[in-house]
Amino acid sequence: MADTASRPRLRDSVIVQADGGTLLFLCLADRTVKRFVCDEFVKDVVVLLDGTRTIDEIGALACGDDLDARARVAEVVQILAAERLLSGVAEPDREFRLLGAARAEFYDRQLRLLQDFCDEGWSRERSGADLQRRLGEATAVVCGIGGLGGWVALALAGAGVGRIRVCDFDRVEVSNLTRQVLFRMADLGVPKVEAAAARLREINPFVEVEAVERRITCAGDLADVVKGADVVVNAADLPTPNDVAGWVSEACWPDVPHIMGTGYAYHIGVLGTSIIPGRTACWSCVRAETFADHGRDGMETLVGKREKAGAMGALSGLVGNILAWEAIRILAGLPPALGDRWAEVDFWPLEVRSRAIPRRPECPTCGR
Repeated sequence: MADTASRPRLRDSVIVQADGGTLLFLCLADRTVKRFVCDEFVKDVVVLLDGTRTIDEIGALACGDDLDARARVAEVVQILAAERLLSGVAEPDREFRLLGAARAEFYDRQLRLLQDFCDEGWSRERSGADLQRRLGEATAVVCGIGGLGGWVALALAGAGVGRIRVCDFDRVEVSNLTRQVLFRMADLGVPKVEAAAARLREINPFVEVEAVERRITCAGDLADVVKGADVVVNAADLPTPNDVAGWVSEACWPDVPHIMGTGYAYHIGVLGTSIIPGRTACWSCVRAETFADHGRDGMETLVGKREKAGAMGALSGLVGNILAWEAIRILAGLPPALGDRWAEVDFWPLEVRSRAIPRRPECPTCGR
């Protein structure tokens, strides 16, 4: 709800244009255009909605000593608030500084975006500073810190997720450097989690990073890794993507939201699905829906997945950043985009394709 009682302010994502007696409000948040027929008084009022003046002060500037000015200004403000064109915070910079001067400066552009999420009604929070505080208090786990996981961890660190736990068993190789964004030539031979943790701490001094060097062989290997996490992103694929996904989901269930089935190779990036226990379909539902695709469940594999698959940094970064954005939404309490569906991105036409994954009432995992 807009802060109309004190100093009303137009949202930063709203552009206003005039054409005679018509005002156009261009809303960059949802790409909509709202058109109003108005007089010169309304135009004058709109220009003054910058969060520095009360309704009485705006009325005095727009209409001098007119006793009806305040009522007319209040009416304009009420209409704009109903159309979600006003911000819920009159002085965002002051709100941001409640995080501390250093953090307010570091996260400045992100805070303005988060503020607009609040103003759009996507969050129960009133201010972008509140959303940033939620991220700062959250814990995220990234399983696998290679081509996908490195980009995910990088984006989470940049967003200010307070605690990031990275888990991997591998060491940095020269062929990793074209697509695994956290590593440098100087890191060759170093455990990936060690090099990744050092880089993430350099990128954002306000986050804590924990490195867990471990090969995942069963759900039990992850019990302590996912404990206390607010979201887990699975970006590991050894011994097979399905094996690791099953173990990660088992370790997370029924307490920890997790993003599953992710991967990329050649021209397909797998965004997978977000599993929010108690709200969305679980990994068992996903496997039941997709396992028999093309009749593959009854087939024998003659030629399996190659040890080395085609990949490129730009493409792994595309998938990894989408997954990080989904994790940020979950951590901030914003609506997730990948729940109850399976999504893939085709790199060549740049199309995202998805299919619904219903939550099965008879599912032995989530149906109960």
